[in-house]
Amino acid sequence: MRWAAVLVLVVGGRMYAQNLVPNPGFEQYYKCPGSYTSNAAGEIAPGWTSPSTGTPDMFHMCSLGEAGVPTNWAGYSKAYIGSGYAGIYCYLLRPGKEYREYLQAQLSTPLEAGGEYLVEFYFKLSSNSRYSIDRIGFLLSDSSYRIPHDGVLPVPATYERITKTIYSKATGLWTRFGYTHLAKGGEKFLTIGNFSNSNDTRTHYIANSQATEPMLAKAAYFYIDEVKVVKVGGAAPPVLTGYPDLKTNQDYILKNIQFKYNDYTLLQESYPELKKLVAVLQYHTTWNVVVSGHTDDIGSDLFNNELSLLRAGSVADYLIENGINPGRIKTMGFGKQTPLVKGTDETSRATNRRVELRFLN
Repeated sequence: MRWAAVLVLVVGGRMYAQNLVPNPGFEQYYKCPGSYTSNAAGEIAPGWTSPSTGTPDMFHMCSLGEAGVPTNWAGYSKAYIGSGYAGIYCYLLRPGKEYREYLQAQLSTPLEAGGEYLVEFYFKLSSNSRYSIDRIGFLLSDSSYRIPHDGVLPVPATYERITKTIYSKATGLWTRFGYTHLAKGGEKFLTIGNFSNSNDTRTHYIANSQATEPMLAKAAYFYIDEVKVVKVGGAAPPVLTGYPDLKTNQDYILKNIQFKYNDYTLLQESYPELKKLVAVLQYHTTWNVVVSGHTDDIGSDLFNNELSLLRAGSVADYLIENGINPGRIKTMGFGKQTPLVKGTDETSRATNRRVELRFLN
């Protein structure tokens, strides 16, 4: 049986190609984690390994032990999206010996020479960490690593995000890492972590923290979620109008959603598509949905972030008013952070103004 409504969507292969990272939100696992990882064999979760003998951790809502979400041995945090995330030591104050953990994934296809690829993930300092640091980075390589030690990887990062401020009120929030990489060609492995030694890494001791976890008393430990490597540009996205085989953990663009100018009030033209979205959620009763708002490049970051979140909220309000349980809906606003296409002409801006959906089960 299929749901009877016709929902017009643009799939995640849109102006970006598909995400090349397997299990990008750490939703899948070999075995529901019970506690921190002590096995140095290298397997973390489907699609993810450790490139050294360091032992990254997996956290998931399925866990009844110390590796749960939102509460776990490293602190308290809901997933950025979904039910799981990973965790890595990015700094440990241990005189005479460096300690690092890294996440490594094999991409579904190698990068094409000359292609532009967005590398994106979200990171968050765990609340039990007593140190914060100024950096995190990634490596794209044509071969995988398996180093027989748990120190700093002996290879430089492709790019490091280094901040001027080591600690602020935003330090404990999910933070977007985004970088556009010009591919040499053949890169097939992505590695995430701190590629700098302790002398180069700037640190801050969080003196007012109430955390008492001994394993993090001299550490900066980061949660990692929603990892993407997607090619920028490409063919125009196909529009699905029949009975699309919708999937969970897949991004979609909801078309024909209109708002008042510089406002979050839905226009009447939006209602036919929103009614079909209601029908989808009524049919898939176990599904939840993440509604994300995006704007064009006009206006300040503050204005666009707020507007995009309010517009996502308007879509959520419509769903709730039509019988969808509020607990099944999450809203997010990205402002102008993630444009689909480059350009300042009206066609490009119209493409970048959108509402995205992700269904979760």
